[in-house]
Amino acid sequence: MKKIITALCVLSFLVGFDLIVTVPMLPAISESLNINMEISGVLFTSYALSYAVFGLITGSMSDRIGKKKILLIGIVIFSIATFVTGLSNSLFMLIGFRILAGLGAALIQPTVYSIVGEVIEYEKRGKVMGSVTAALILPTVIGIPIAGFITDIFNWRVPFFAIGVIGILMFIVTWTVIPQFKSTSSSSIAKMIGKALSNRTVTLTLLISFMYYGGLEAIFSIIGIYYNQYYGLSASYIGGILLIAGIASVFGSIVSGKVMDKPHNKKRLLLMVSVISLFSILLLTMNDKLLYISIVLNILWSFSYAFGQNIINTYMSNQDDQIRTTVMSLNTSAMYFGATVLSIISITVLNAFSFIAVGILCAIAYLVSALLTFKLQAR
Repeated sequence: MKKIITALCVLSFLVGFDLIVTVPMLPAISESLNINMEISGVLFTSYALSYAVFGLITGSMSDRIGKKKILLIGIVIFSIATFVTGLSNSLFMLIGFRILAGLGAALIQPTVYSIVGEVIEYEKRGKVMGSVTAALILPTVIGIPIAGFITDIFNWRVPFFAIGVIGILMFIVTWTVIPQFKSTSSSSIAKMIGKALSNRTVTLTLLISFMYYGGLEAIFSIIGIYYNQYYGLSASYIGGILLIAGIASVFGSIVSGKVMDKPHNKKRLLLMVSVISLFSILLLTMNDKLLYISIVLNILWSFSYAFGQNIINTYMSNQDDQIRTTVMSLNTSAMYFGATVLSIISITVLNAFSFIAVGILCAIAYLVSALLTFKLQAR
Protein backbone atom coordinates (compact mmCIF):
# COMPACT_ATOMS: atom_id res chain seq x y z
CA MET A 1 0.00 0.00 0.00
CA LYS A 2 2.90 2.38 0.74
CA LYS A 3 4.14 1.99 -2.85
CA ILE A 4 0.71 2.92 -4.21
CA ILE A 5 0.43 5.99 -1.98
CA THR A 6 3.99 7.08 -2.83
CA ALA A 7 3.32 6.75 -6.56
CA LEU A 8 0.10 8.78 -6.25
CA CYS A 9 1.93 11.50 -4.29
CA VAL A 10 4.70 11.73 -6.90
CA LEU A 11 2.13 12.05 -9.69
CA SER A 12 0.37 14.82 -7.75
CA PHE A 13 3.67 16.61 -7.26
CA LEU A 14 4.40 16.48 -11.01
CA VAL A 15 0.96 17.91 -11.86
CA GLY A 16 1.40 20.71 -9.33
CA PHE A 17 4.97 21.39 -10.50
CA ASP A 18 3.93 21.55 -14.15
CA LEU A 19 1.22 24.07 -13.27
CA ILE A 20 3.59 26.60 -11.70
CA VAL A 21 6.81 25.79 -13.56
CA THR A 22 6.42 28.68 -16.03
CA VAL A 23 6.08 31.32 -13.28
CA PRO A 24 9.82 31.90 -12.62
CA MET A 25 10.77 31.22 -16.25
CA LEU A 26 8.66 33.87 -18.02
CA PRO A 27 11.50 36.42 -18.34
CA ALA A 28 13.83 33.79 -19.82
CA ILE A 29 11.15 32.44 -22.17
CA SER A 30 10.21 35.95 -23.30
CA GLU A 31 13.84 36.87 -24.01
CA SER A 32 14.65 33.58 -25.73
CA LEU A 33 11.66 33.62 -28.08
CA ASN A 34 11.44 37.41 -28.36
CA ILE A 35 7.85 37.65 -27.13
CA ASN A 36 6.14 40.11 -24.80
CA MET A 37 6.35 39.01 -21.15
CA GLU A 38 2.72 39.92 -20.47
CA ILE A 39 1.61 37.80 -23.41
CA SER A 40 3.77 34.90 -22.25
CA GLY A 41 1.80 34.98 -19.00
CA VAL A 42 -1.03 33.16 -20.79
CA LEU A 43 1.03 29.95 -20.47
CA PHE A 44 -0.22 29.53 -16.89
CA THR A 45 -3.80 30.33 -17.87
CA SER A 46 -3.77 28.00 -20.89
CA TYR A 47 -2.70 25.07 -18.71
CA ALA A 48 -5.25 25.85 -15.96
CA LEU A 49 -8.15 26.43 -18.35
CA SER A 50 -7.32 23.29 -20.32
CA TYR A 51 -7.38 21.34 -17.06
CA ALA A 52 -10.73 22.90 -16.10
CA VAL A 53 -12.43 22.31 -19.45
CA PHE A 54 -11.21 18.77 -20.09
CA GLY A 55 -11.74 17.89 -16.44
CA LEU A 56 -15.49 18.10 -17.03
CA ILE A 57 -15.37 14.81 -18.96
CA THR A 58 -12.10 13.02 -18.10
CA GLY A 59 -13.43 11.72 -14.79
CA SER A 60 -16.41 10.11 -16.47
CA MET A 61 -14.06 8.54 -19.02
CA SER A 62 -12.08 7.05 -16.13
CA ASP A 63 -15.19 5.59 -14.49
CA ARG A 64 -16.31 4.15 -17.83
CA ILE A 65 -12.99 2.87 -19.22
CA GLY A 66 -11.09 2.09 -16.03
CA LYS A 67 -8.96 4.14 -13.65
CA LYS A 68 -5.57 2.60 -14.39
CA LYS A 69 -6.02 2.84 -18.17
CA ILE A 70 -6.96 6.52 -17.99
CA LEU A 71 -4.16 7.23 -15.52
CA LEU A 72 -1.57 5.68 -17.86
CA ILE A 73 -2.98 7.52 -20.89
CA GLY A 74 -2.89 10.75 -18.91
CA ILE A 75 0.74 10.22 -17.90
CA VAL A 76 1.77 9.61 -21.52
CA ILE A 77 0.00 12.75 -22.79
CA PHE A 78 1.25 14.83 -19.87
CA SER A 79 4.88 13.67 -20.14
CA ILE A 80 5.22 13.98 -23.92
CA ALA A 81 3.44 17.35 -24.05
CA THR A 82 5.59 18.76 -21.25
CA PHE A 83 8.83 17.42 -22.76
CA VAL A 84 7.99 18.80 -26.21
CA THR A 85 7.14 22.17 -24.63
CA GLY A 86 10.87 22.44 -24.03
CA LEU A 87 11.46 22.10 -27.79
CA SER A 88 9.04 24.91 -28.70
CA ASN A 89 10.33 27.85 -30.73
CA SER A 90 7.22 30.03 -30.78
CA LEU A 91 4.48 31.24 -28.45
CA PHE A 92 1.91 29.34 -30.54
CA MET A 93 3.73 26.04 -29.95
CA LEU A 94 4.16 26.80 -26.25
CA ILE A 95 0.46 27.47 -25.75
CA GLY A 96 -0.53 24.41 -27.79
CA PHE A 97 1.62 22.03 -25.78
CA ARG A 98 0.59 23.64 -22.47
CA ILE A 99 -3.04 22.99 -23.39
CA LEU A 100 -2.14 19.37 -24.18
CA ALA A 101 -0.27 19.06 -20.88
CA GLY A 102 -3.37 20.42 -19.11
CA LEU A 103 -5.39 17.64 -20.72
CA GLY A 104 -2.93 15.08 -19.38
CA ALA A 105 -3.13 16.62 -15.91
CA ALA A 106 -6.95 16.52 -16.08
CA LEU A 107 -6.70 12.79 -16.72
CA ILE A 108 -4.18 12.22 -13.92
CA GLN A 109 -5.19 14.20 -10.83
CA PRO A 110 -8.90 13.32 -10.47
CA THR A 111 -7.98 9.67 -11.06
CA VAL A 112 -5.32 9.89 -8.34
CA TYR A 113 -7.91 11.19 -5.87
CA SER A 114 -10.38 8.54 -6.97
CA ILE A 115 -7.86 5.73 -6.47
CA VAL A 116 -7.30 6.97 -2.91
CA GLY A 117 -11.04 6.61 -2.34
CA GLU A 118 -10.92 3.15 -3.92
CA VAL A 119 -8.02 1.61 -1.99
CA ILE A 120 -8.07 3.43 1.35
CA GLU A 121 -10.74 2.66 3.95
CA TYR A 122 -13.00 5.52 5.03
CA GLU A 123 -11.45 5.98 8.50
CA LYS A 124 -7.94 6.52 7.08
CA ARG A 125 -8.88 8.26 3.85
CA GLY A 126 -8.52 11.80 5.18
CA LYS A 127 -4.91 11.24 6.22
CA VAL A 128 -3.89 9.81 2.84
CA MET A 129 -5.85 12.48 0.99
CA GLY A 130 -3.93 15.02 3.07
CA SER A 131 -0.62 13.58 1.89
CA VAL A 132 -1.72 13.63 -1.77
CA THR A 133 -3.00 17.20 -1.47
CA ALA A 134 0.23 18.25 0.27
CA ALA A 135 2.20 16.75 -2.63
CA LEU A 136 0.13 18.83 -5.06
CA ILE A 137 0.78 22.00 -3.04
CA LEU A 138 4.47 21.28 -2.34
CA PRO A 139 5.68 22.66 -5.72
CA THR A 140 4.58 26.14 -4.62
CA VAL A 141 7.17 25.80 -1.85
CA ILE A 142 10.12 24.16 -3.60
CA GLY A 143 9.04 23.99 -7.26
CA ILE A 144 9.36 27.69 -8.08
CA PRO A 145 12.89 28.09 -6.65
CA ILE A 146 13.99 24.78 -8.23
CA ALA A 147 12.67 25.81 -11.66
CA GLY A 148 14.29 29.23 -11.31
CA PHE A 149 17.63 27.73 -10.25
CA ILE A 150 17.68 25.23 -13.13
CA THR A 151 16.77 28.00 -15.58
CA ASP A 152 19.62 30.19 -14.31
CA ILE A 153 22.15 27.35 -14.47
CA PHE A 154 21.05 25.88 -17.81
CA ASN A 155 18.05 27.37 -19.65
CA TRP A 156 14.26 27.49 -19.48
CA ARG A 157 13.85 24.32 -21.55
CA VAL A 158 15.52 21.97 -19.05
CA PRO A 159 12.73 21.97 -16.39
CA PHE A 160 10.24 20.88 -19.06
CA PHE A 161 12.60 18.10 -20.17
CA ALA A 162 13.07 17.00 -16.55
CA ILE A 163 9.32 16.82 -15.81
CA GLY A 164 8.75 14.91 -19.06
CA VAL A 165 11.44 12.32 -18.31
CA ILE A 166 10.29 11.83 -14.72
CA GLY A 167 6.75 11.47 -16.05
CA ILE A 168 7.80 8.62 -18.35
CA LEU A 169 9.56 6.93 -15.43
CA MET A 170 6.34 7.29 -13.42
CA PHE A 171 4.48 5.58 -16.27
CA ILE A 172 6.61 2.51 -15.62
CA VAL A 173 6.12 2.78 -11.85
CA THR A 174 2.36 3.24 -12.24
CA TRP A 175 2.12 0.27 -14.58
CA THR A 176 3.91 -1.82 -11.95
CA VAL A 177 2.44 -0.77 -8.60
CA ILE A 178 -1.09 0.52 -9.29
CA PRO A 179 -3.62 -2.33 -9.36
CA GLN A 180 -6.12 -2.83 -12.16
CA PHE A 181 -9.58 -1.44 -11.50
CA LYS A 182 -12.70 -2.58 -13.29
CA SER A 183 -14.93 -0.09 -15.03
CA THR A 184 -17.45 1.15 -12.45
CA SER A 185 -20.08 2.33 -14.92
CA SER A 186 -21.29 1.53 -18.42
CA SER A 187 -23.40 4.69 -18.65
CA SER A 188 -22.66 7.47 -21.11
CA ILE A 189 -20.50 10.37 -20.00
CA ALA A 190 -23.53 12.68 -20.05
CA LYS A 191 -25.50 10.33 -17.80
CA MET A 192 -22.64 10.00 -15.32
CA ILE A 193 -22.22 13.76 -15.10
CA GLY A 194 -25.99 14.12 -14.75
CA LYS A 195 -26.01 11.53 -11.95
CA ALA A 196 -23.21 13.36 -10.15
CA LEU A 197 -24.92 16.73 -10.42
CA SER A 198 -28.23 15.27 -9.21
CA ASN A 199 -26.52 14.52 -5.89
CA ARG A 200 -27.17 17.50 -3.61
CA THR A 201 -23.94 17.06 -1.65
CA VAL A 202 -21.87 16.92 -4.84
CA THR A 203 -23.52 20.02 -6.30
CA LEU A 204 -23.06 21.99 -3.08
CA THR A 205 -19.44 20.91 -2.77
CA LEU A 206 -18.71 21.93 -6.38
CA LEU A 207 -20.05 25.40 -5.64
CA ILE A 208 -17.97 25.50 -2.46
CA SER A 209 -14.85 24.50 -4.43
CA PHE A 210 -15.51 27.23 -7.00
CA MET A 211 -15.75 29.91 -4.31
CA TYR A 212 -13.15 28.48 -1.94
CA TYR A 213 -10.34 28.01 -4.47
CA GLY A 214 -11.39 31.11 -6.38
CA GLY A 215 -11.07 33.17 -3.21
CA LEU A 216 -7.54 31.84 -2.77
CA GLU A 217 -6.37 32.61 -6.31
CA ALA A 218 -8.08 36.02 -6.37
CA ILE A 219 -5.70 37.25 -3.68
CA PHE A 220 -2.74 35.02 -4.55
CA SER A 221 -2.65 36.39 -8.09
CA ILE A 222 -1.97 39.92 -6.79
CA ILE A 223 -0.19 39.23 -3.48
CA GLY A 224 3.21 40.15 -4.94
CA ILE A 225 1.82 43.52 -6.05
CA TYR A 226 0.38 44.01 -2.54
CA TYR A 227 3.72 43.51 -0.79
CA ASN A 228 5.53 45.67 -3.31
CA GLN A 229 3.12 48.62 -3.28
CA TYR A 230 2.30 48.62 0.45
CA TYR A 231 5.73 47.79 1.85
CA GLY A 232 8.15 48.33 -1.07
CA LEU A 233 9.51 44.78 -0.84
CA SER A 234 11.76 43.36 -3.55
CA ALA A 235 11.08 40.13 -5.43
CA SER A 236 13.45 38.15 -3.20
CA TYR A 237 11.71 39.28 0.00
CA ILE A 238 8.30 38.56 -1.48
CA GLY A 239 9.53 35.13 -2.57
CA GLY A 240 10.70 34.44 0.98
CA ILE A 241 7.29 35.33 2.41
CA LEU A 242 5.52 33.13 -0.14
CA LEU A 243 7.93 30.30 0.66
CA ILE A 244 6.95 30.45 4.33
CA ALA A 245 3.27 30.66 3.37
CA GLY A 246 3.70 27.65 1.09
CA ILE A 247 5.21 25.63 3.94
CA ALA A 248 2.18 26.60 6.04
CA SER A 249 -0.10 25.28 3.26
CA VAL A 250 1.65 21.92 3.18
CA PHE A 251 1.49 21.75 6.97
CA GLY A 252 -2.21 22.63 6.92
CA SER A 253 -2.96 19.82 4.49
CA ILE A 254 -1.06 17.27 6.57
CA VAL A 255 -2.65 18.41 9.86
CA SER A 256 -6.09 18.31 8.24
CA GLY A 257 -5.55 14.69 7.25
CA LYS A 258 -4.60 13.73 10.79
CA VAL A 259 -7.50 15.59 12.38
CA MET A 260 -10.06 14.05 10.03
CA ASP A 261 -9.02 10.58 11.15
CA LYS A 262 -10.41 11.46 14.54
CA PRO A 263 -14.14 11.69 15.36
CA HIS A 264 -14.56 15.31 14.26
CA ASN A 265 -17.27 16.72 12.08
CA LYS A 266 -15.84 17.57 8.66
CA LYS A 267 -18.63 20.06 8.06
CA ARG A 268 -17.78 21.97 11.23
CA LEU A 269 -14.07 22.00 10.38
CA LEU A 270 -14.71 23.25 6.83
CA LEU A 271 -16.99 25.98 8.13
CA MET A 272 -14.34 27.02 10.66
CA VAL A 273 -11.49 27.36 8.13
CA SER A 274 -13.77 29.18 5.66
CA VAL A 275 -14.46 31.81 8.33
CA ILE A 276 -10.75 32.01 9.24
CA SER A 277 -9.84 32.49 5.57
CA LEU A 278 -12.52 35.18 5.23
CA PHE A 279 -11.21 37.31 8.09
CA SER A 280 -7.50 36.70 7.49
CA ILE A 281 -7.70 37.85 3.84
CA LEU A 282 -9.96 40.80 4.68
CA LEU A 283 -7.66 42.00 7.47
CA LEU A 284 -4.58 41.37 5.32
CA THR A 285 -5.75 43.68 2.54
CA MET A 286 -6.84 46.34 5.05
CA ASN A 287 -3.40 46.43 6.68
CA ASP A 288 -0.84 48.68 5.00
CA LYS A 289 1.26 49.65 8.03
CA LEU A 290 2.45 46.56 9.89
CA LEU A 291 4.40 44.14 7.70
CA TYR A 292 4.72 41.40 10.31
CA ILE A 293 0.97 41.39 10.88
CA SER A 294 0.48 40.96 7.12
CA ILE A 295 2.91 38.03 7.08
CA VAL A 296 1.15 36.35 10.03
CA LEU A 297 -2.24 36.79 8.34
CA ASN A 298 -0.80 35.41 5.08
CA ILE A 299 0.51 32.32 6.88
CA LEU A 300 -2.82 31.84 8.70
CA TRP A 301 -4.75 32.14 5.43
CA SER A 302 -2.40 29.69 3.67
CA PHE A 303 -2.70 27.14 6.47
CA SER A 304 -6.50 27.36 6.66
CA TYR A 305 -6.91 27.21 2.88
CA ALA A 306 -4.99 23.94 2.55
CA PHE A 307 -6.74 22.54 5.63
CA GLY A 308 -10.13 23.16 4.07
CA GLN A 309 -9.19 22.03 0.56
CA ASN A 310 -8.28 18.61 1.90
CA ILE A 311 -11.68 18.37 3.62
CA ILE A 312 -13.40 19.20 0.32
CA ASN A 313 -11.38 16.55 -1.54
CA THR A 314 -12.21 13.97 1.12
CA TYR A 315 -15.90 14.87 0.98
CA MET A 316 -15.89 14.26 -2.76
CA SER A 317 -13.94 10.99 -2.56
CA ASN A 318 -16.60 9.57 -0.23
CA GLN A 319 -19.36 9.81 -2.85
CA ASP A 320 -20.89 7.11 -5.07
CA ASP A 321 -18.22 4.51 -5.95
CA GLN A 322 -19.60 4.13 -9.48
CA ILE A 323 -18.93 7.75 -10.41
CA ARG A 324 -16.16 8.65 -7.94
CA THR A 325 -13.69 9.82 -10.59
CA THR A 326 -16.43 11.79 -12.34
CA VAL A 327 -17.10 13.61 -9.09
CA MET A 328 -13.40 14.25 -8.37
CA SER A 329 -12.87 15.50 -11.91
CA LEU A 330 -15.82 17.89 -11.70
CA ASN A 331 -14.43 19.14 -8.40
CA THR A 332 -11.00 20.00 -9.82
CA SER A 333 -12.68 21.67 -12.80
CA ALA A 334 -14.76 23.77 -10.43
CA MET A 335 -11.56 24.77 -8.62
CA TYR A 336 -9.78 25.91 -11.76
CA PHE A 337 -12.83 27.68 -13.18
CA GLY A 338 -13.20 29.49 -9.86
CA ALA A 339 -9.52 30.42 -9.90
CA THR A 340 -9.71 31.78 -13.45
CA VAL A 341 -12.95 33.75 -13.04
CA LEU A 342 -12.18 35.29 -9.65
CA SER A 343 -8.56 36.06 -10.58
CA ILE A 344 -9.76 38.06 -13.60
CA ILE A 345 -12.32 39.86 -11.44
CA SER A 346 -9.65 40.47 -8.79
CA ILE A 347 -7.27 42.18 -11.22
CA THR A 348 -10.15 44.27 -12.63
CA VAL A 349 -11.25 45.31 -9.14
CA LEU A 350 -7.68 46.19 -8.15
CA ASN A 351 -7.22 48.40 -11.20
CA ALA A 352 -10.51 50.17 -10.54
CA PHE A 353 -10.40 50.44 -6.75
CA SER A 354 -7.87 49.10 -4.20
CA PHE A 355 -6.52 46.06 -2.38
CA ILE A 356 -9.27 46.45 0.21
CA ALA A 357 -11.83 45.97 -2.56
CA VAL A 358 -10.06 42.71 -3.53
CA GLY A 359 -10.19 41.67 0.14
CA ILE A 360 -13.94 42.30 0.18
CA LEU A 361 -14.29 40.25 -3.02
CA CYS A 362 -12.45 37.32 -1.42
CA ALA A 363 -14.40 37.73 1.82
CA ILE A 364 -17.64 37.48 -0.13
CA ALA A 365 -16.37 34.33 -1.86
CA TYR A 366 -15.55 32.72 1.50
CA LEU A 367 -18.82 33.91 3.01
CA VAL A 368 -20.72 32.18 0.19
CA SER A 369 -18.54 29.11 0.74
CA ALA A 370 -19.42 29.13 4.45
CA LEU A 371 -23.15 29.56 3.78
CA LEU A 372 -23.09 26.64 1.34
CA THR A 373 -21.18 24.55 3.89
CA PHE A 374 -24.08 25.03 6.32
CA LYS A 375 -26.23 23.09 3.85
CA LEU A 376 -23.89 20.10 3.62
CA GLN A 377 -24.72 16.88 5.38
CA ALA A 378 -22.58 16.30 8.47
CA ARG A 379 -19.90 13.67 7.80
